[in-house]
Amino acid sequence: MEVVVTPDAPKSIGVSPNYLWKLNYDFDYQSLGSLQYDIGSLLDKAGSNSRIERGNAFSTASHSLKKYAPHNWECLEKFFYIIHQQITPIWTSWGYFDNMRIYPRESWVNIHKRGGYTGEHLHSPCPLCLACYIKVPKGSGNFLVRDPLEYHRFGTPQNVEENVWREIPVQTNDVLVFPGWLKHKTQPNKTNEDRIVLSVNYESH
Repeated sequence: MEVVVTPDAPKSIGVSPNYLWKLNYDFDYQSLGSLQYDIGSLLDKAGSNSRIERGNAFSTASHSLKKYAPHNWECLEKFFYIIHQQITPIWTSWGYFDNMRIYPRESWVNIHKRGGYTGEHLHSPCPLCLACYIKVPKGSGNFLVRDPLEYHRFGTPQNVEENVWREIPVQTNDVLVFPGWLKHKTQPNKTNEDRIVLSVNYESH
């Protein structure tokens, strides 16, 4: 039998879109007093905690706070202008209708103190979401996504249940982009400094 040797290394061929993207934006949180002030003011207005926050964690994800939503803040106007240019091609790559206008519908801030984290959840039917890491102290934990193909992988020679979560390293100024149906959570913050995350849900019409 003739053996055919290929000189090139195997190449991966994607059969589905990439559903998790990482962008970067300098929020300048440490020196931009207006952003710190707006986040602190919003937290003061938060009367209750989100049910998906665990441990020593706080969230402004409340319908009563919609009129104070961060996507309406003047200090983030430049961020939303720039990020829109970057997420538009991602939107198109997912096969969504490219003649639709996308815009931030709701946004909120999560604060994770020592031991705090966000539990497993999704944002469906929201088509596109942002997780913006405003402040990430070293050792404060990463982002986790659940394998969307976990049920399709049962029956394969591997321990699917042991590999269902993938850890995505994050640092200050990282912006993660993903569809609302992708299940995710965060690791607990193991530091004495706050981890601050801005979350945004986009809508289209």
